[in-house]
Amino acid sequence: MVILKRSAFRSFGLLPQPFRRWLIRTIRPSWTAGSVAIVERDDGRWLFVRPVYRKGWTLPGGLVDKGEHPAATAVREMQEELGIRVEIVGGGWVVIDPEHRRIETIFRVVLADDLDPDSIEITTVELSGVGWFHPEETPELEDETREALALARQIAGGGPSLRVKGDDDS
Repeated sequence: MVILKRSAFRSFGLLPQPFRRWLIRTIRPSWTAGSVAIVERDDGRWLFVRPVYRKGWTLPGGLVDKGEHPAATAVREMQEELGIRVEIVGGGWVVIDPEHRRIETIFRVVLADDLDPDSIEITTVELSGVGWFHPEETPELEDETREALALARQIAGGGPSLRVKGDDDS
């Protein structure tokens, strides 16, 4: 049996890389990748948005496009949904959610061009609300958003750069 497995792996290694990649992606379960942004005001409140397709509020962000870097996603989503330019501060933090097969990258961002935080308005049909809330006193959130927010609070407080949801220390 060991010889058969070893032979199968060697044969797999002889296949052209695009075919190997296609085969792996066909056999393995698919995941979604997204990016969200933590935008914090001087008074400690964070920017939240209310998507029309959810029942509660969430951090702004969205799905990573094919071939797109997660940081570029966070910047793009802020421009598309709120019409604002932001700059990434530091590196991102990765949250892996095996239950929902989702990988989320959380970035701290700052508003570019000294934008007045109170002037932010919705520029997409995807959102029905935008507001600033203290991260400990948030409005109605979905379960998935509550879990991501708890991790974002830990991350914003200097937590680790990789979190796997469900770990004993989360």
